[in-house]
Amino acid sequence: MSKTTRLIELLFYINKRHKFTARELAQEFNVSYRTILRDLDELSGLGLPLYSEVGHGGGYYVIAEKMLPPLFLKETEAIALYFSFQSLEFVPTLPFKTETDYALEKLYQHFSHEARKRIKKMNGRIAFWSPPRHKQARYLDVLLEAAVERTPITITYEKEDGLVERMIQPIGLYSSHGFWYCPSYCFTRNAIRLFRADRIKQVERTRTEPVDLPFQTVQEWLLEAEETGEESFHFLVKLSRKGVRKAQSIVDVERFVKVEEDGNGWIEASVPEQELPYFIQVIWTLGSEAVIKEPQVAIDRIKEKMQAMWTNYV
Repeated sequence: MSKTTRLIELLFYINKRHKFTARELAQEFNVSYRTILRDLDELSGLGLPLYSEVGHGGGYYVIAEKMLPPLFLKETEAIALYFSFQSLEFVPTLPFKTETDYALEKLYQHFSHEARKRIKKMNGRIAFWSPPRHKQARYLDVLLEAAVERTPITITYEKEDGLVERMIQPIGLYSSHGFWYCPSYCFTRNAIRLFRADRIKQVERTRTEPVDLPFQTVQEWLLEAEETGEESFHFLVKLSRKGVRKAQSIVDVERFVKVEEDGNGWIEASVPEQELPYFIQVIWTLGSEAVIKEPQVAIDRIKEKMQAMWTNYV
C-alpha cells in the first residue's frame, strides 16, 4: 500500500473511531509504530485536529469535529461549488457563517493560478442578489438546531406593540427578500405561526415535550402555504414626498420604496401574513403622508385605528 493510499484510509479509519492508540493503528495497517507516528504527525500538519493523552488509558482523540477524507473534484466541479457558496454573499446573516467563509477561503486557495484568474473575471459577471438588510438575526444556529432536534424553545419576540414571550417548536428556516423566517408551532396559539428571525431578541431552551407537527420539512410548509395562499399579501402604499423621505429612513421598508420623478412614491412588497400587523403599524407612524392601497385587510385595520383615535378625542 502506498503512503498516499495509507494516509487516506487512515483518515477514514480515524473518523469512525472516538478514541484510538498508535499501536492499534500500527496493527490495523500492518506498519511500524514509528511509521504510524509519522503518519499522524503528517495528518495533523494537514489540518486534522488531534489531541493526545499519555499514561494508562491514554491515546489519541480528534478534537471537536471530525475531518472529511479528501475529495477529488474536477476543477469545473470545484468552481461550481465555489459559486454555490458565493450565492450566499448578499445574505447578511447565515447559520454557520464563520465556517462557510473559512471553507470558501480554503477552496479558493487550492485553485490553480489560471482558475483563480477565471474566478475573478466571473465574480464581476454574476451575482445572486438579495436586498441588503441592516438587522441581524442573532439566533439562526439555535433555531436551526431546535428544528433539527424537534426541541421546543422559549423566545422573546418583538411585535408592533412591544416584546412578547412565546414558547415555540421551529419547523425550519427560510430566507426571503433578505430576511430570515422561522415557521413554528406556537404553544400559546396552538397553531403554526411565522416568526421573523431578526425580531427574536432572546432564546432559552426548555424541557417541554415536543409535539408532532404536520410538516416534516420547511419545504412542505412552504408548499402548503403557497397552495393555500396564506403565506403573504401584496402590500401597496402610496407615499407623498415627505412620506418617501420618512419611509427611506425606516430599516424594514426602505428597500421597498420606489420614487417617482415628482418625488412622490410607493411602497410595494410581498408581506407574510404574520408580518402584516407590524407593517400596518409602520405605515400608521407615517400619518397622512402614506395611504395603503392594498390589501383590504390592512386598509380596514387603519380605519379601526383611526376610529379608536377619534374616540379618544371626542
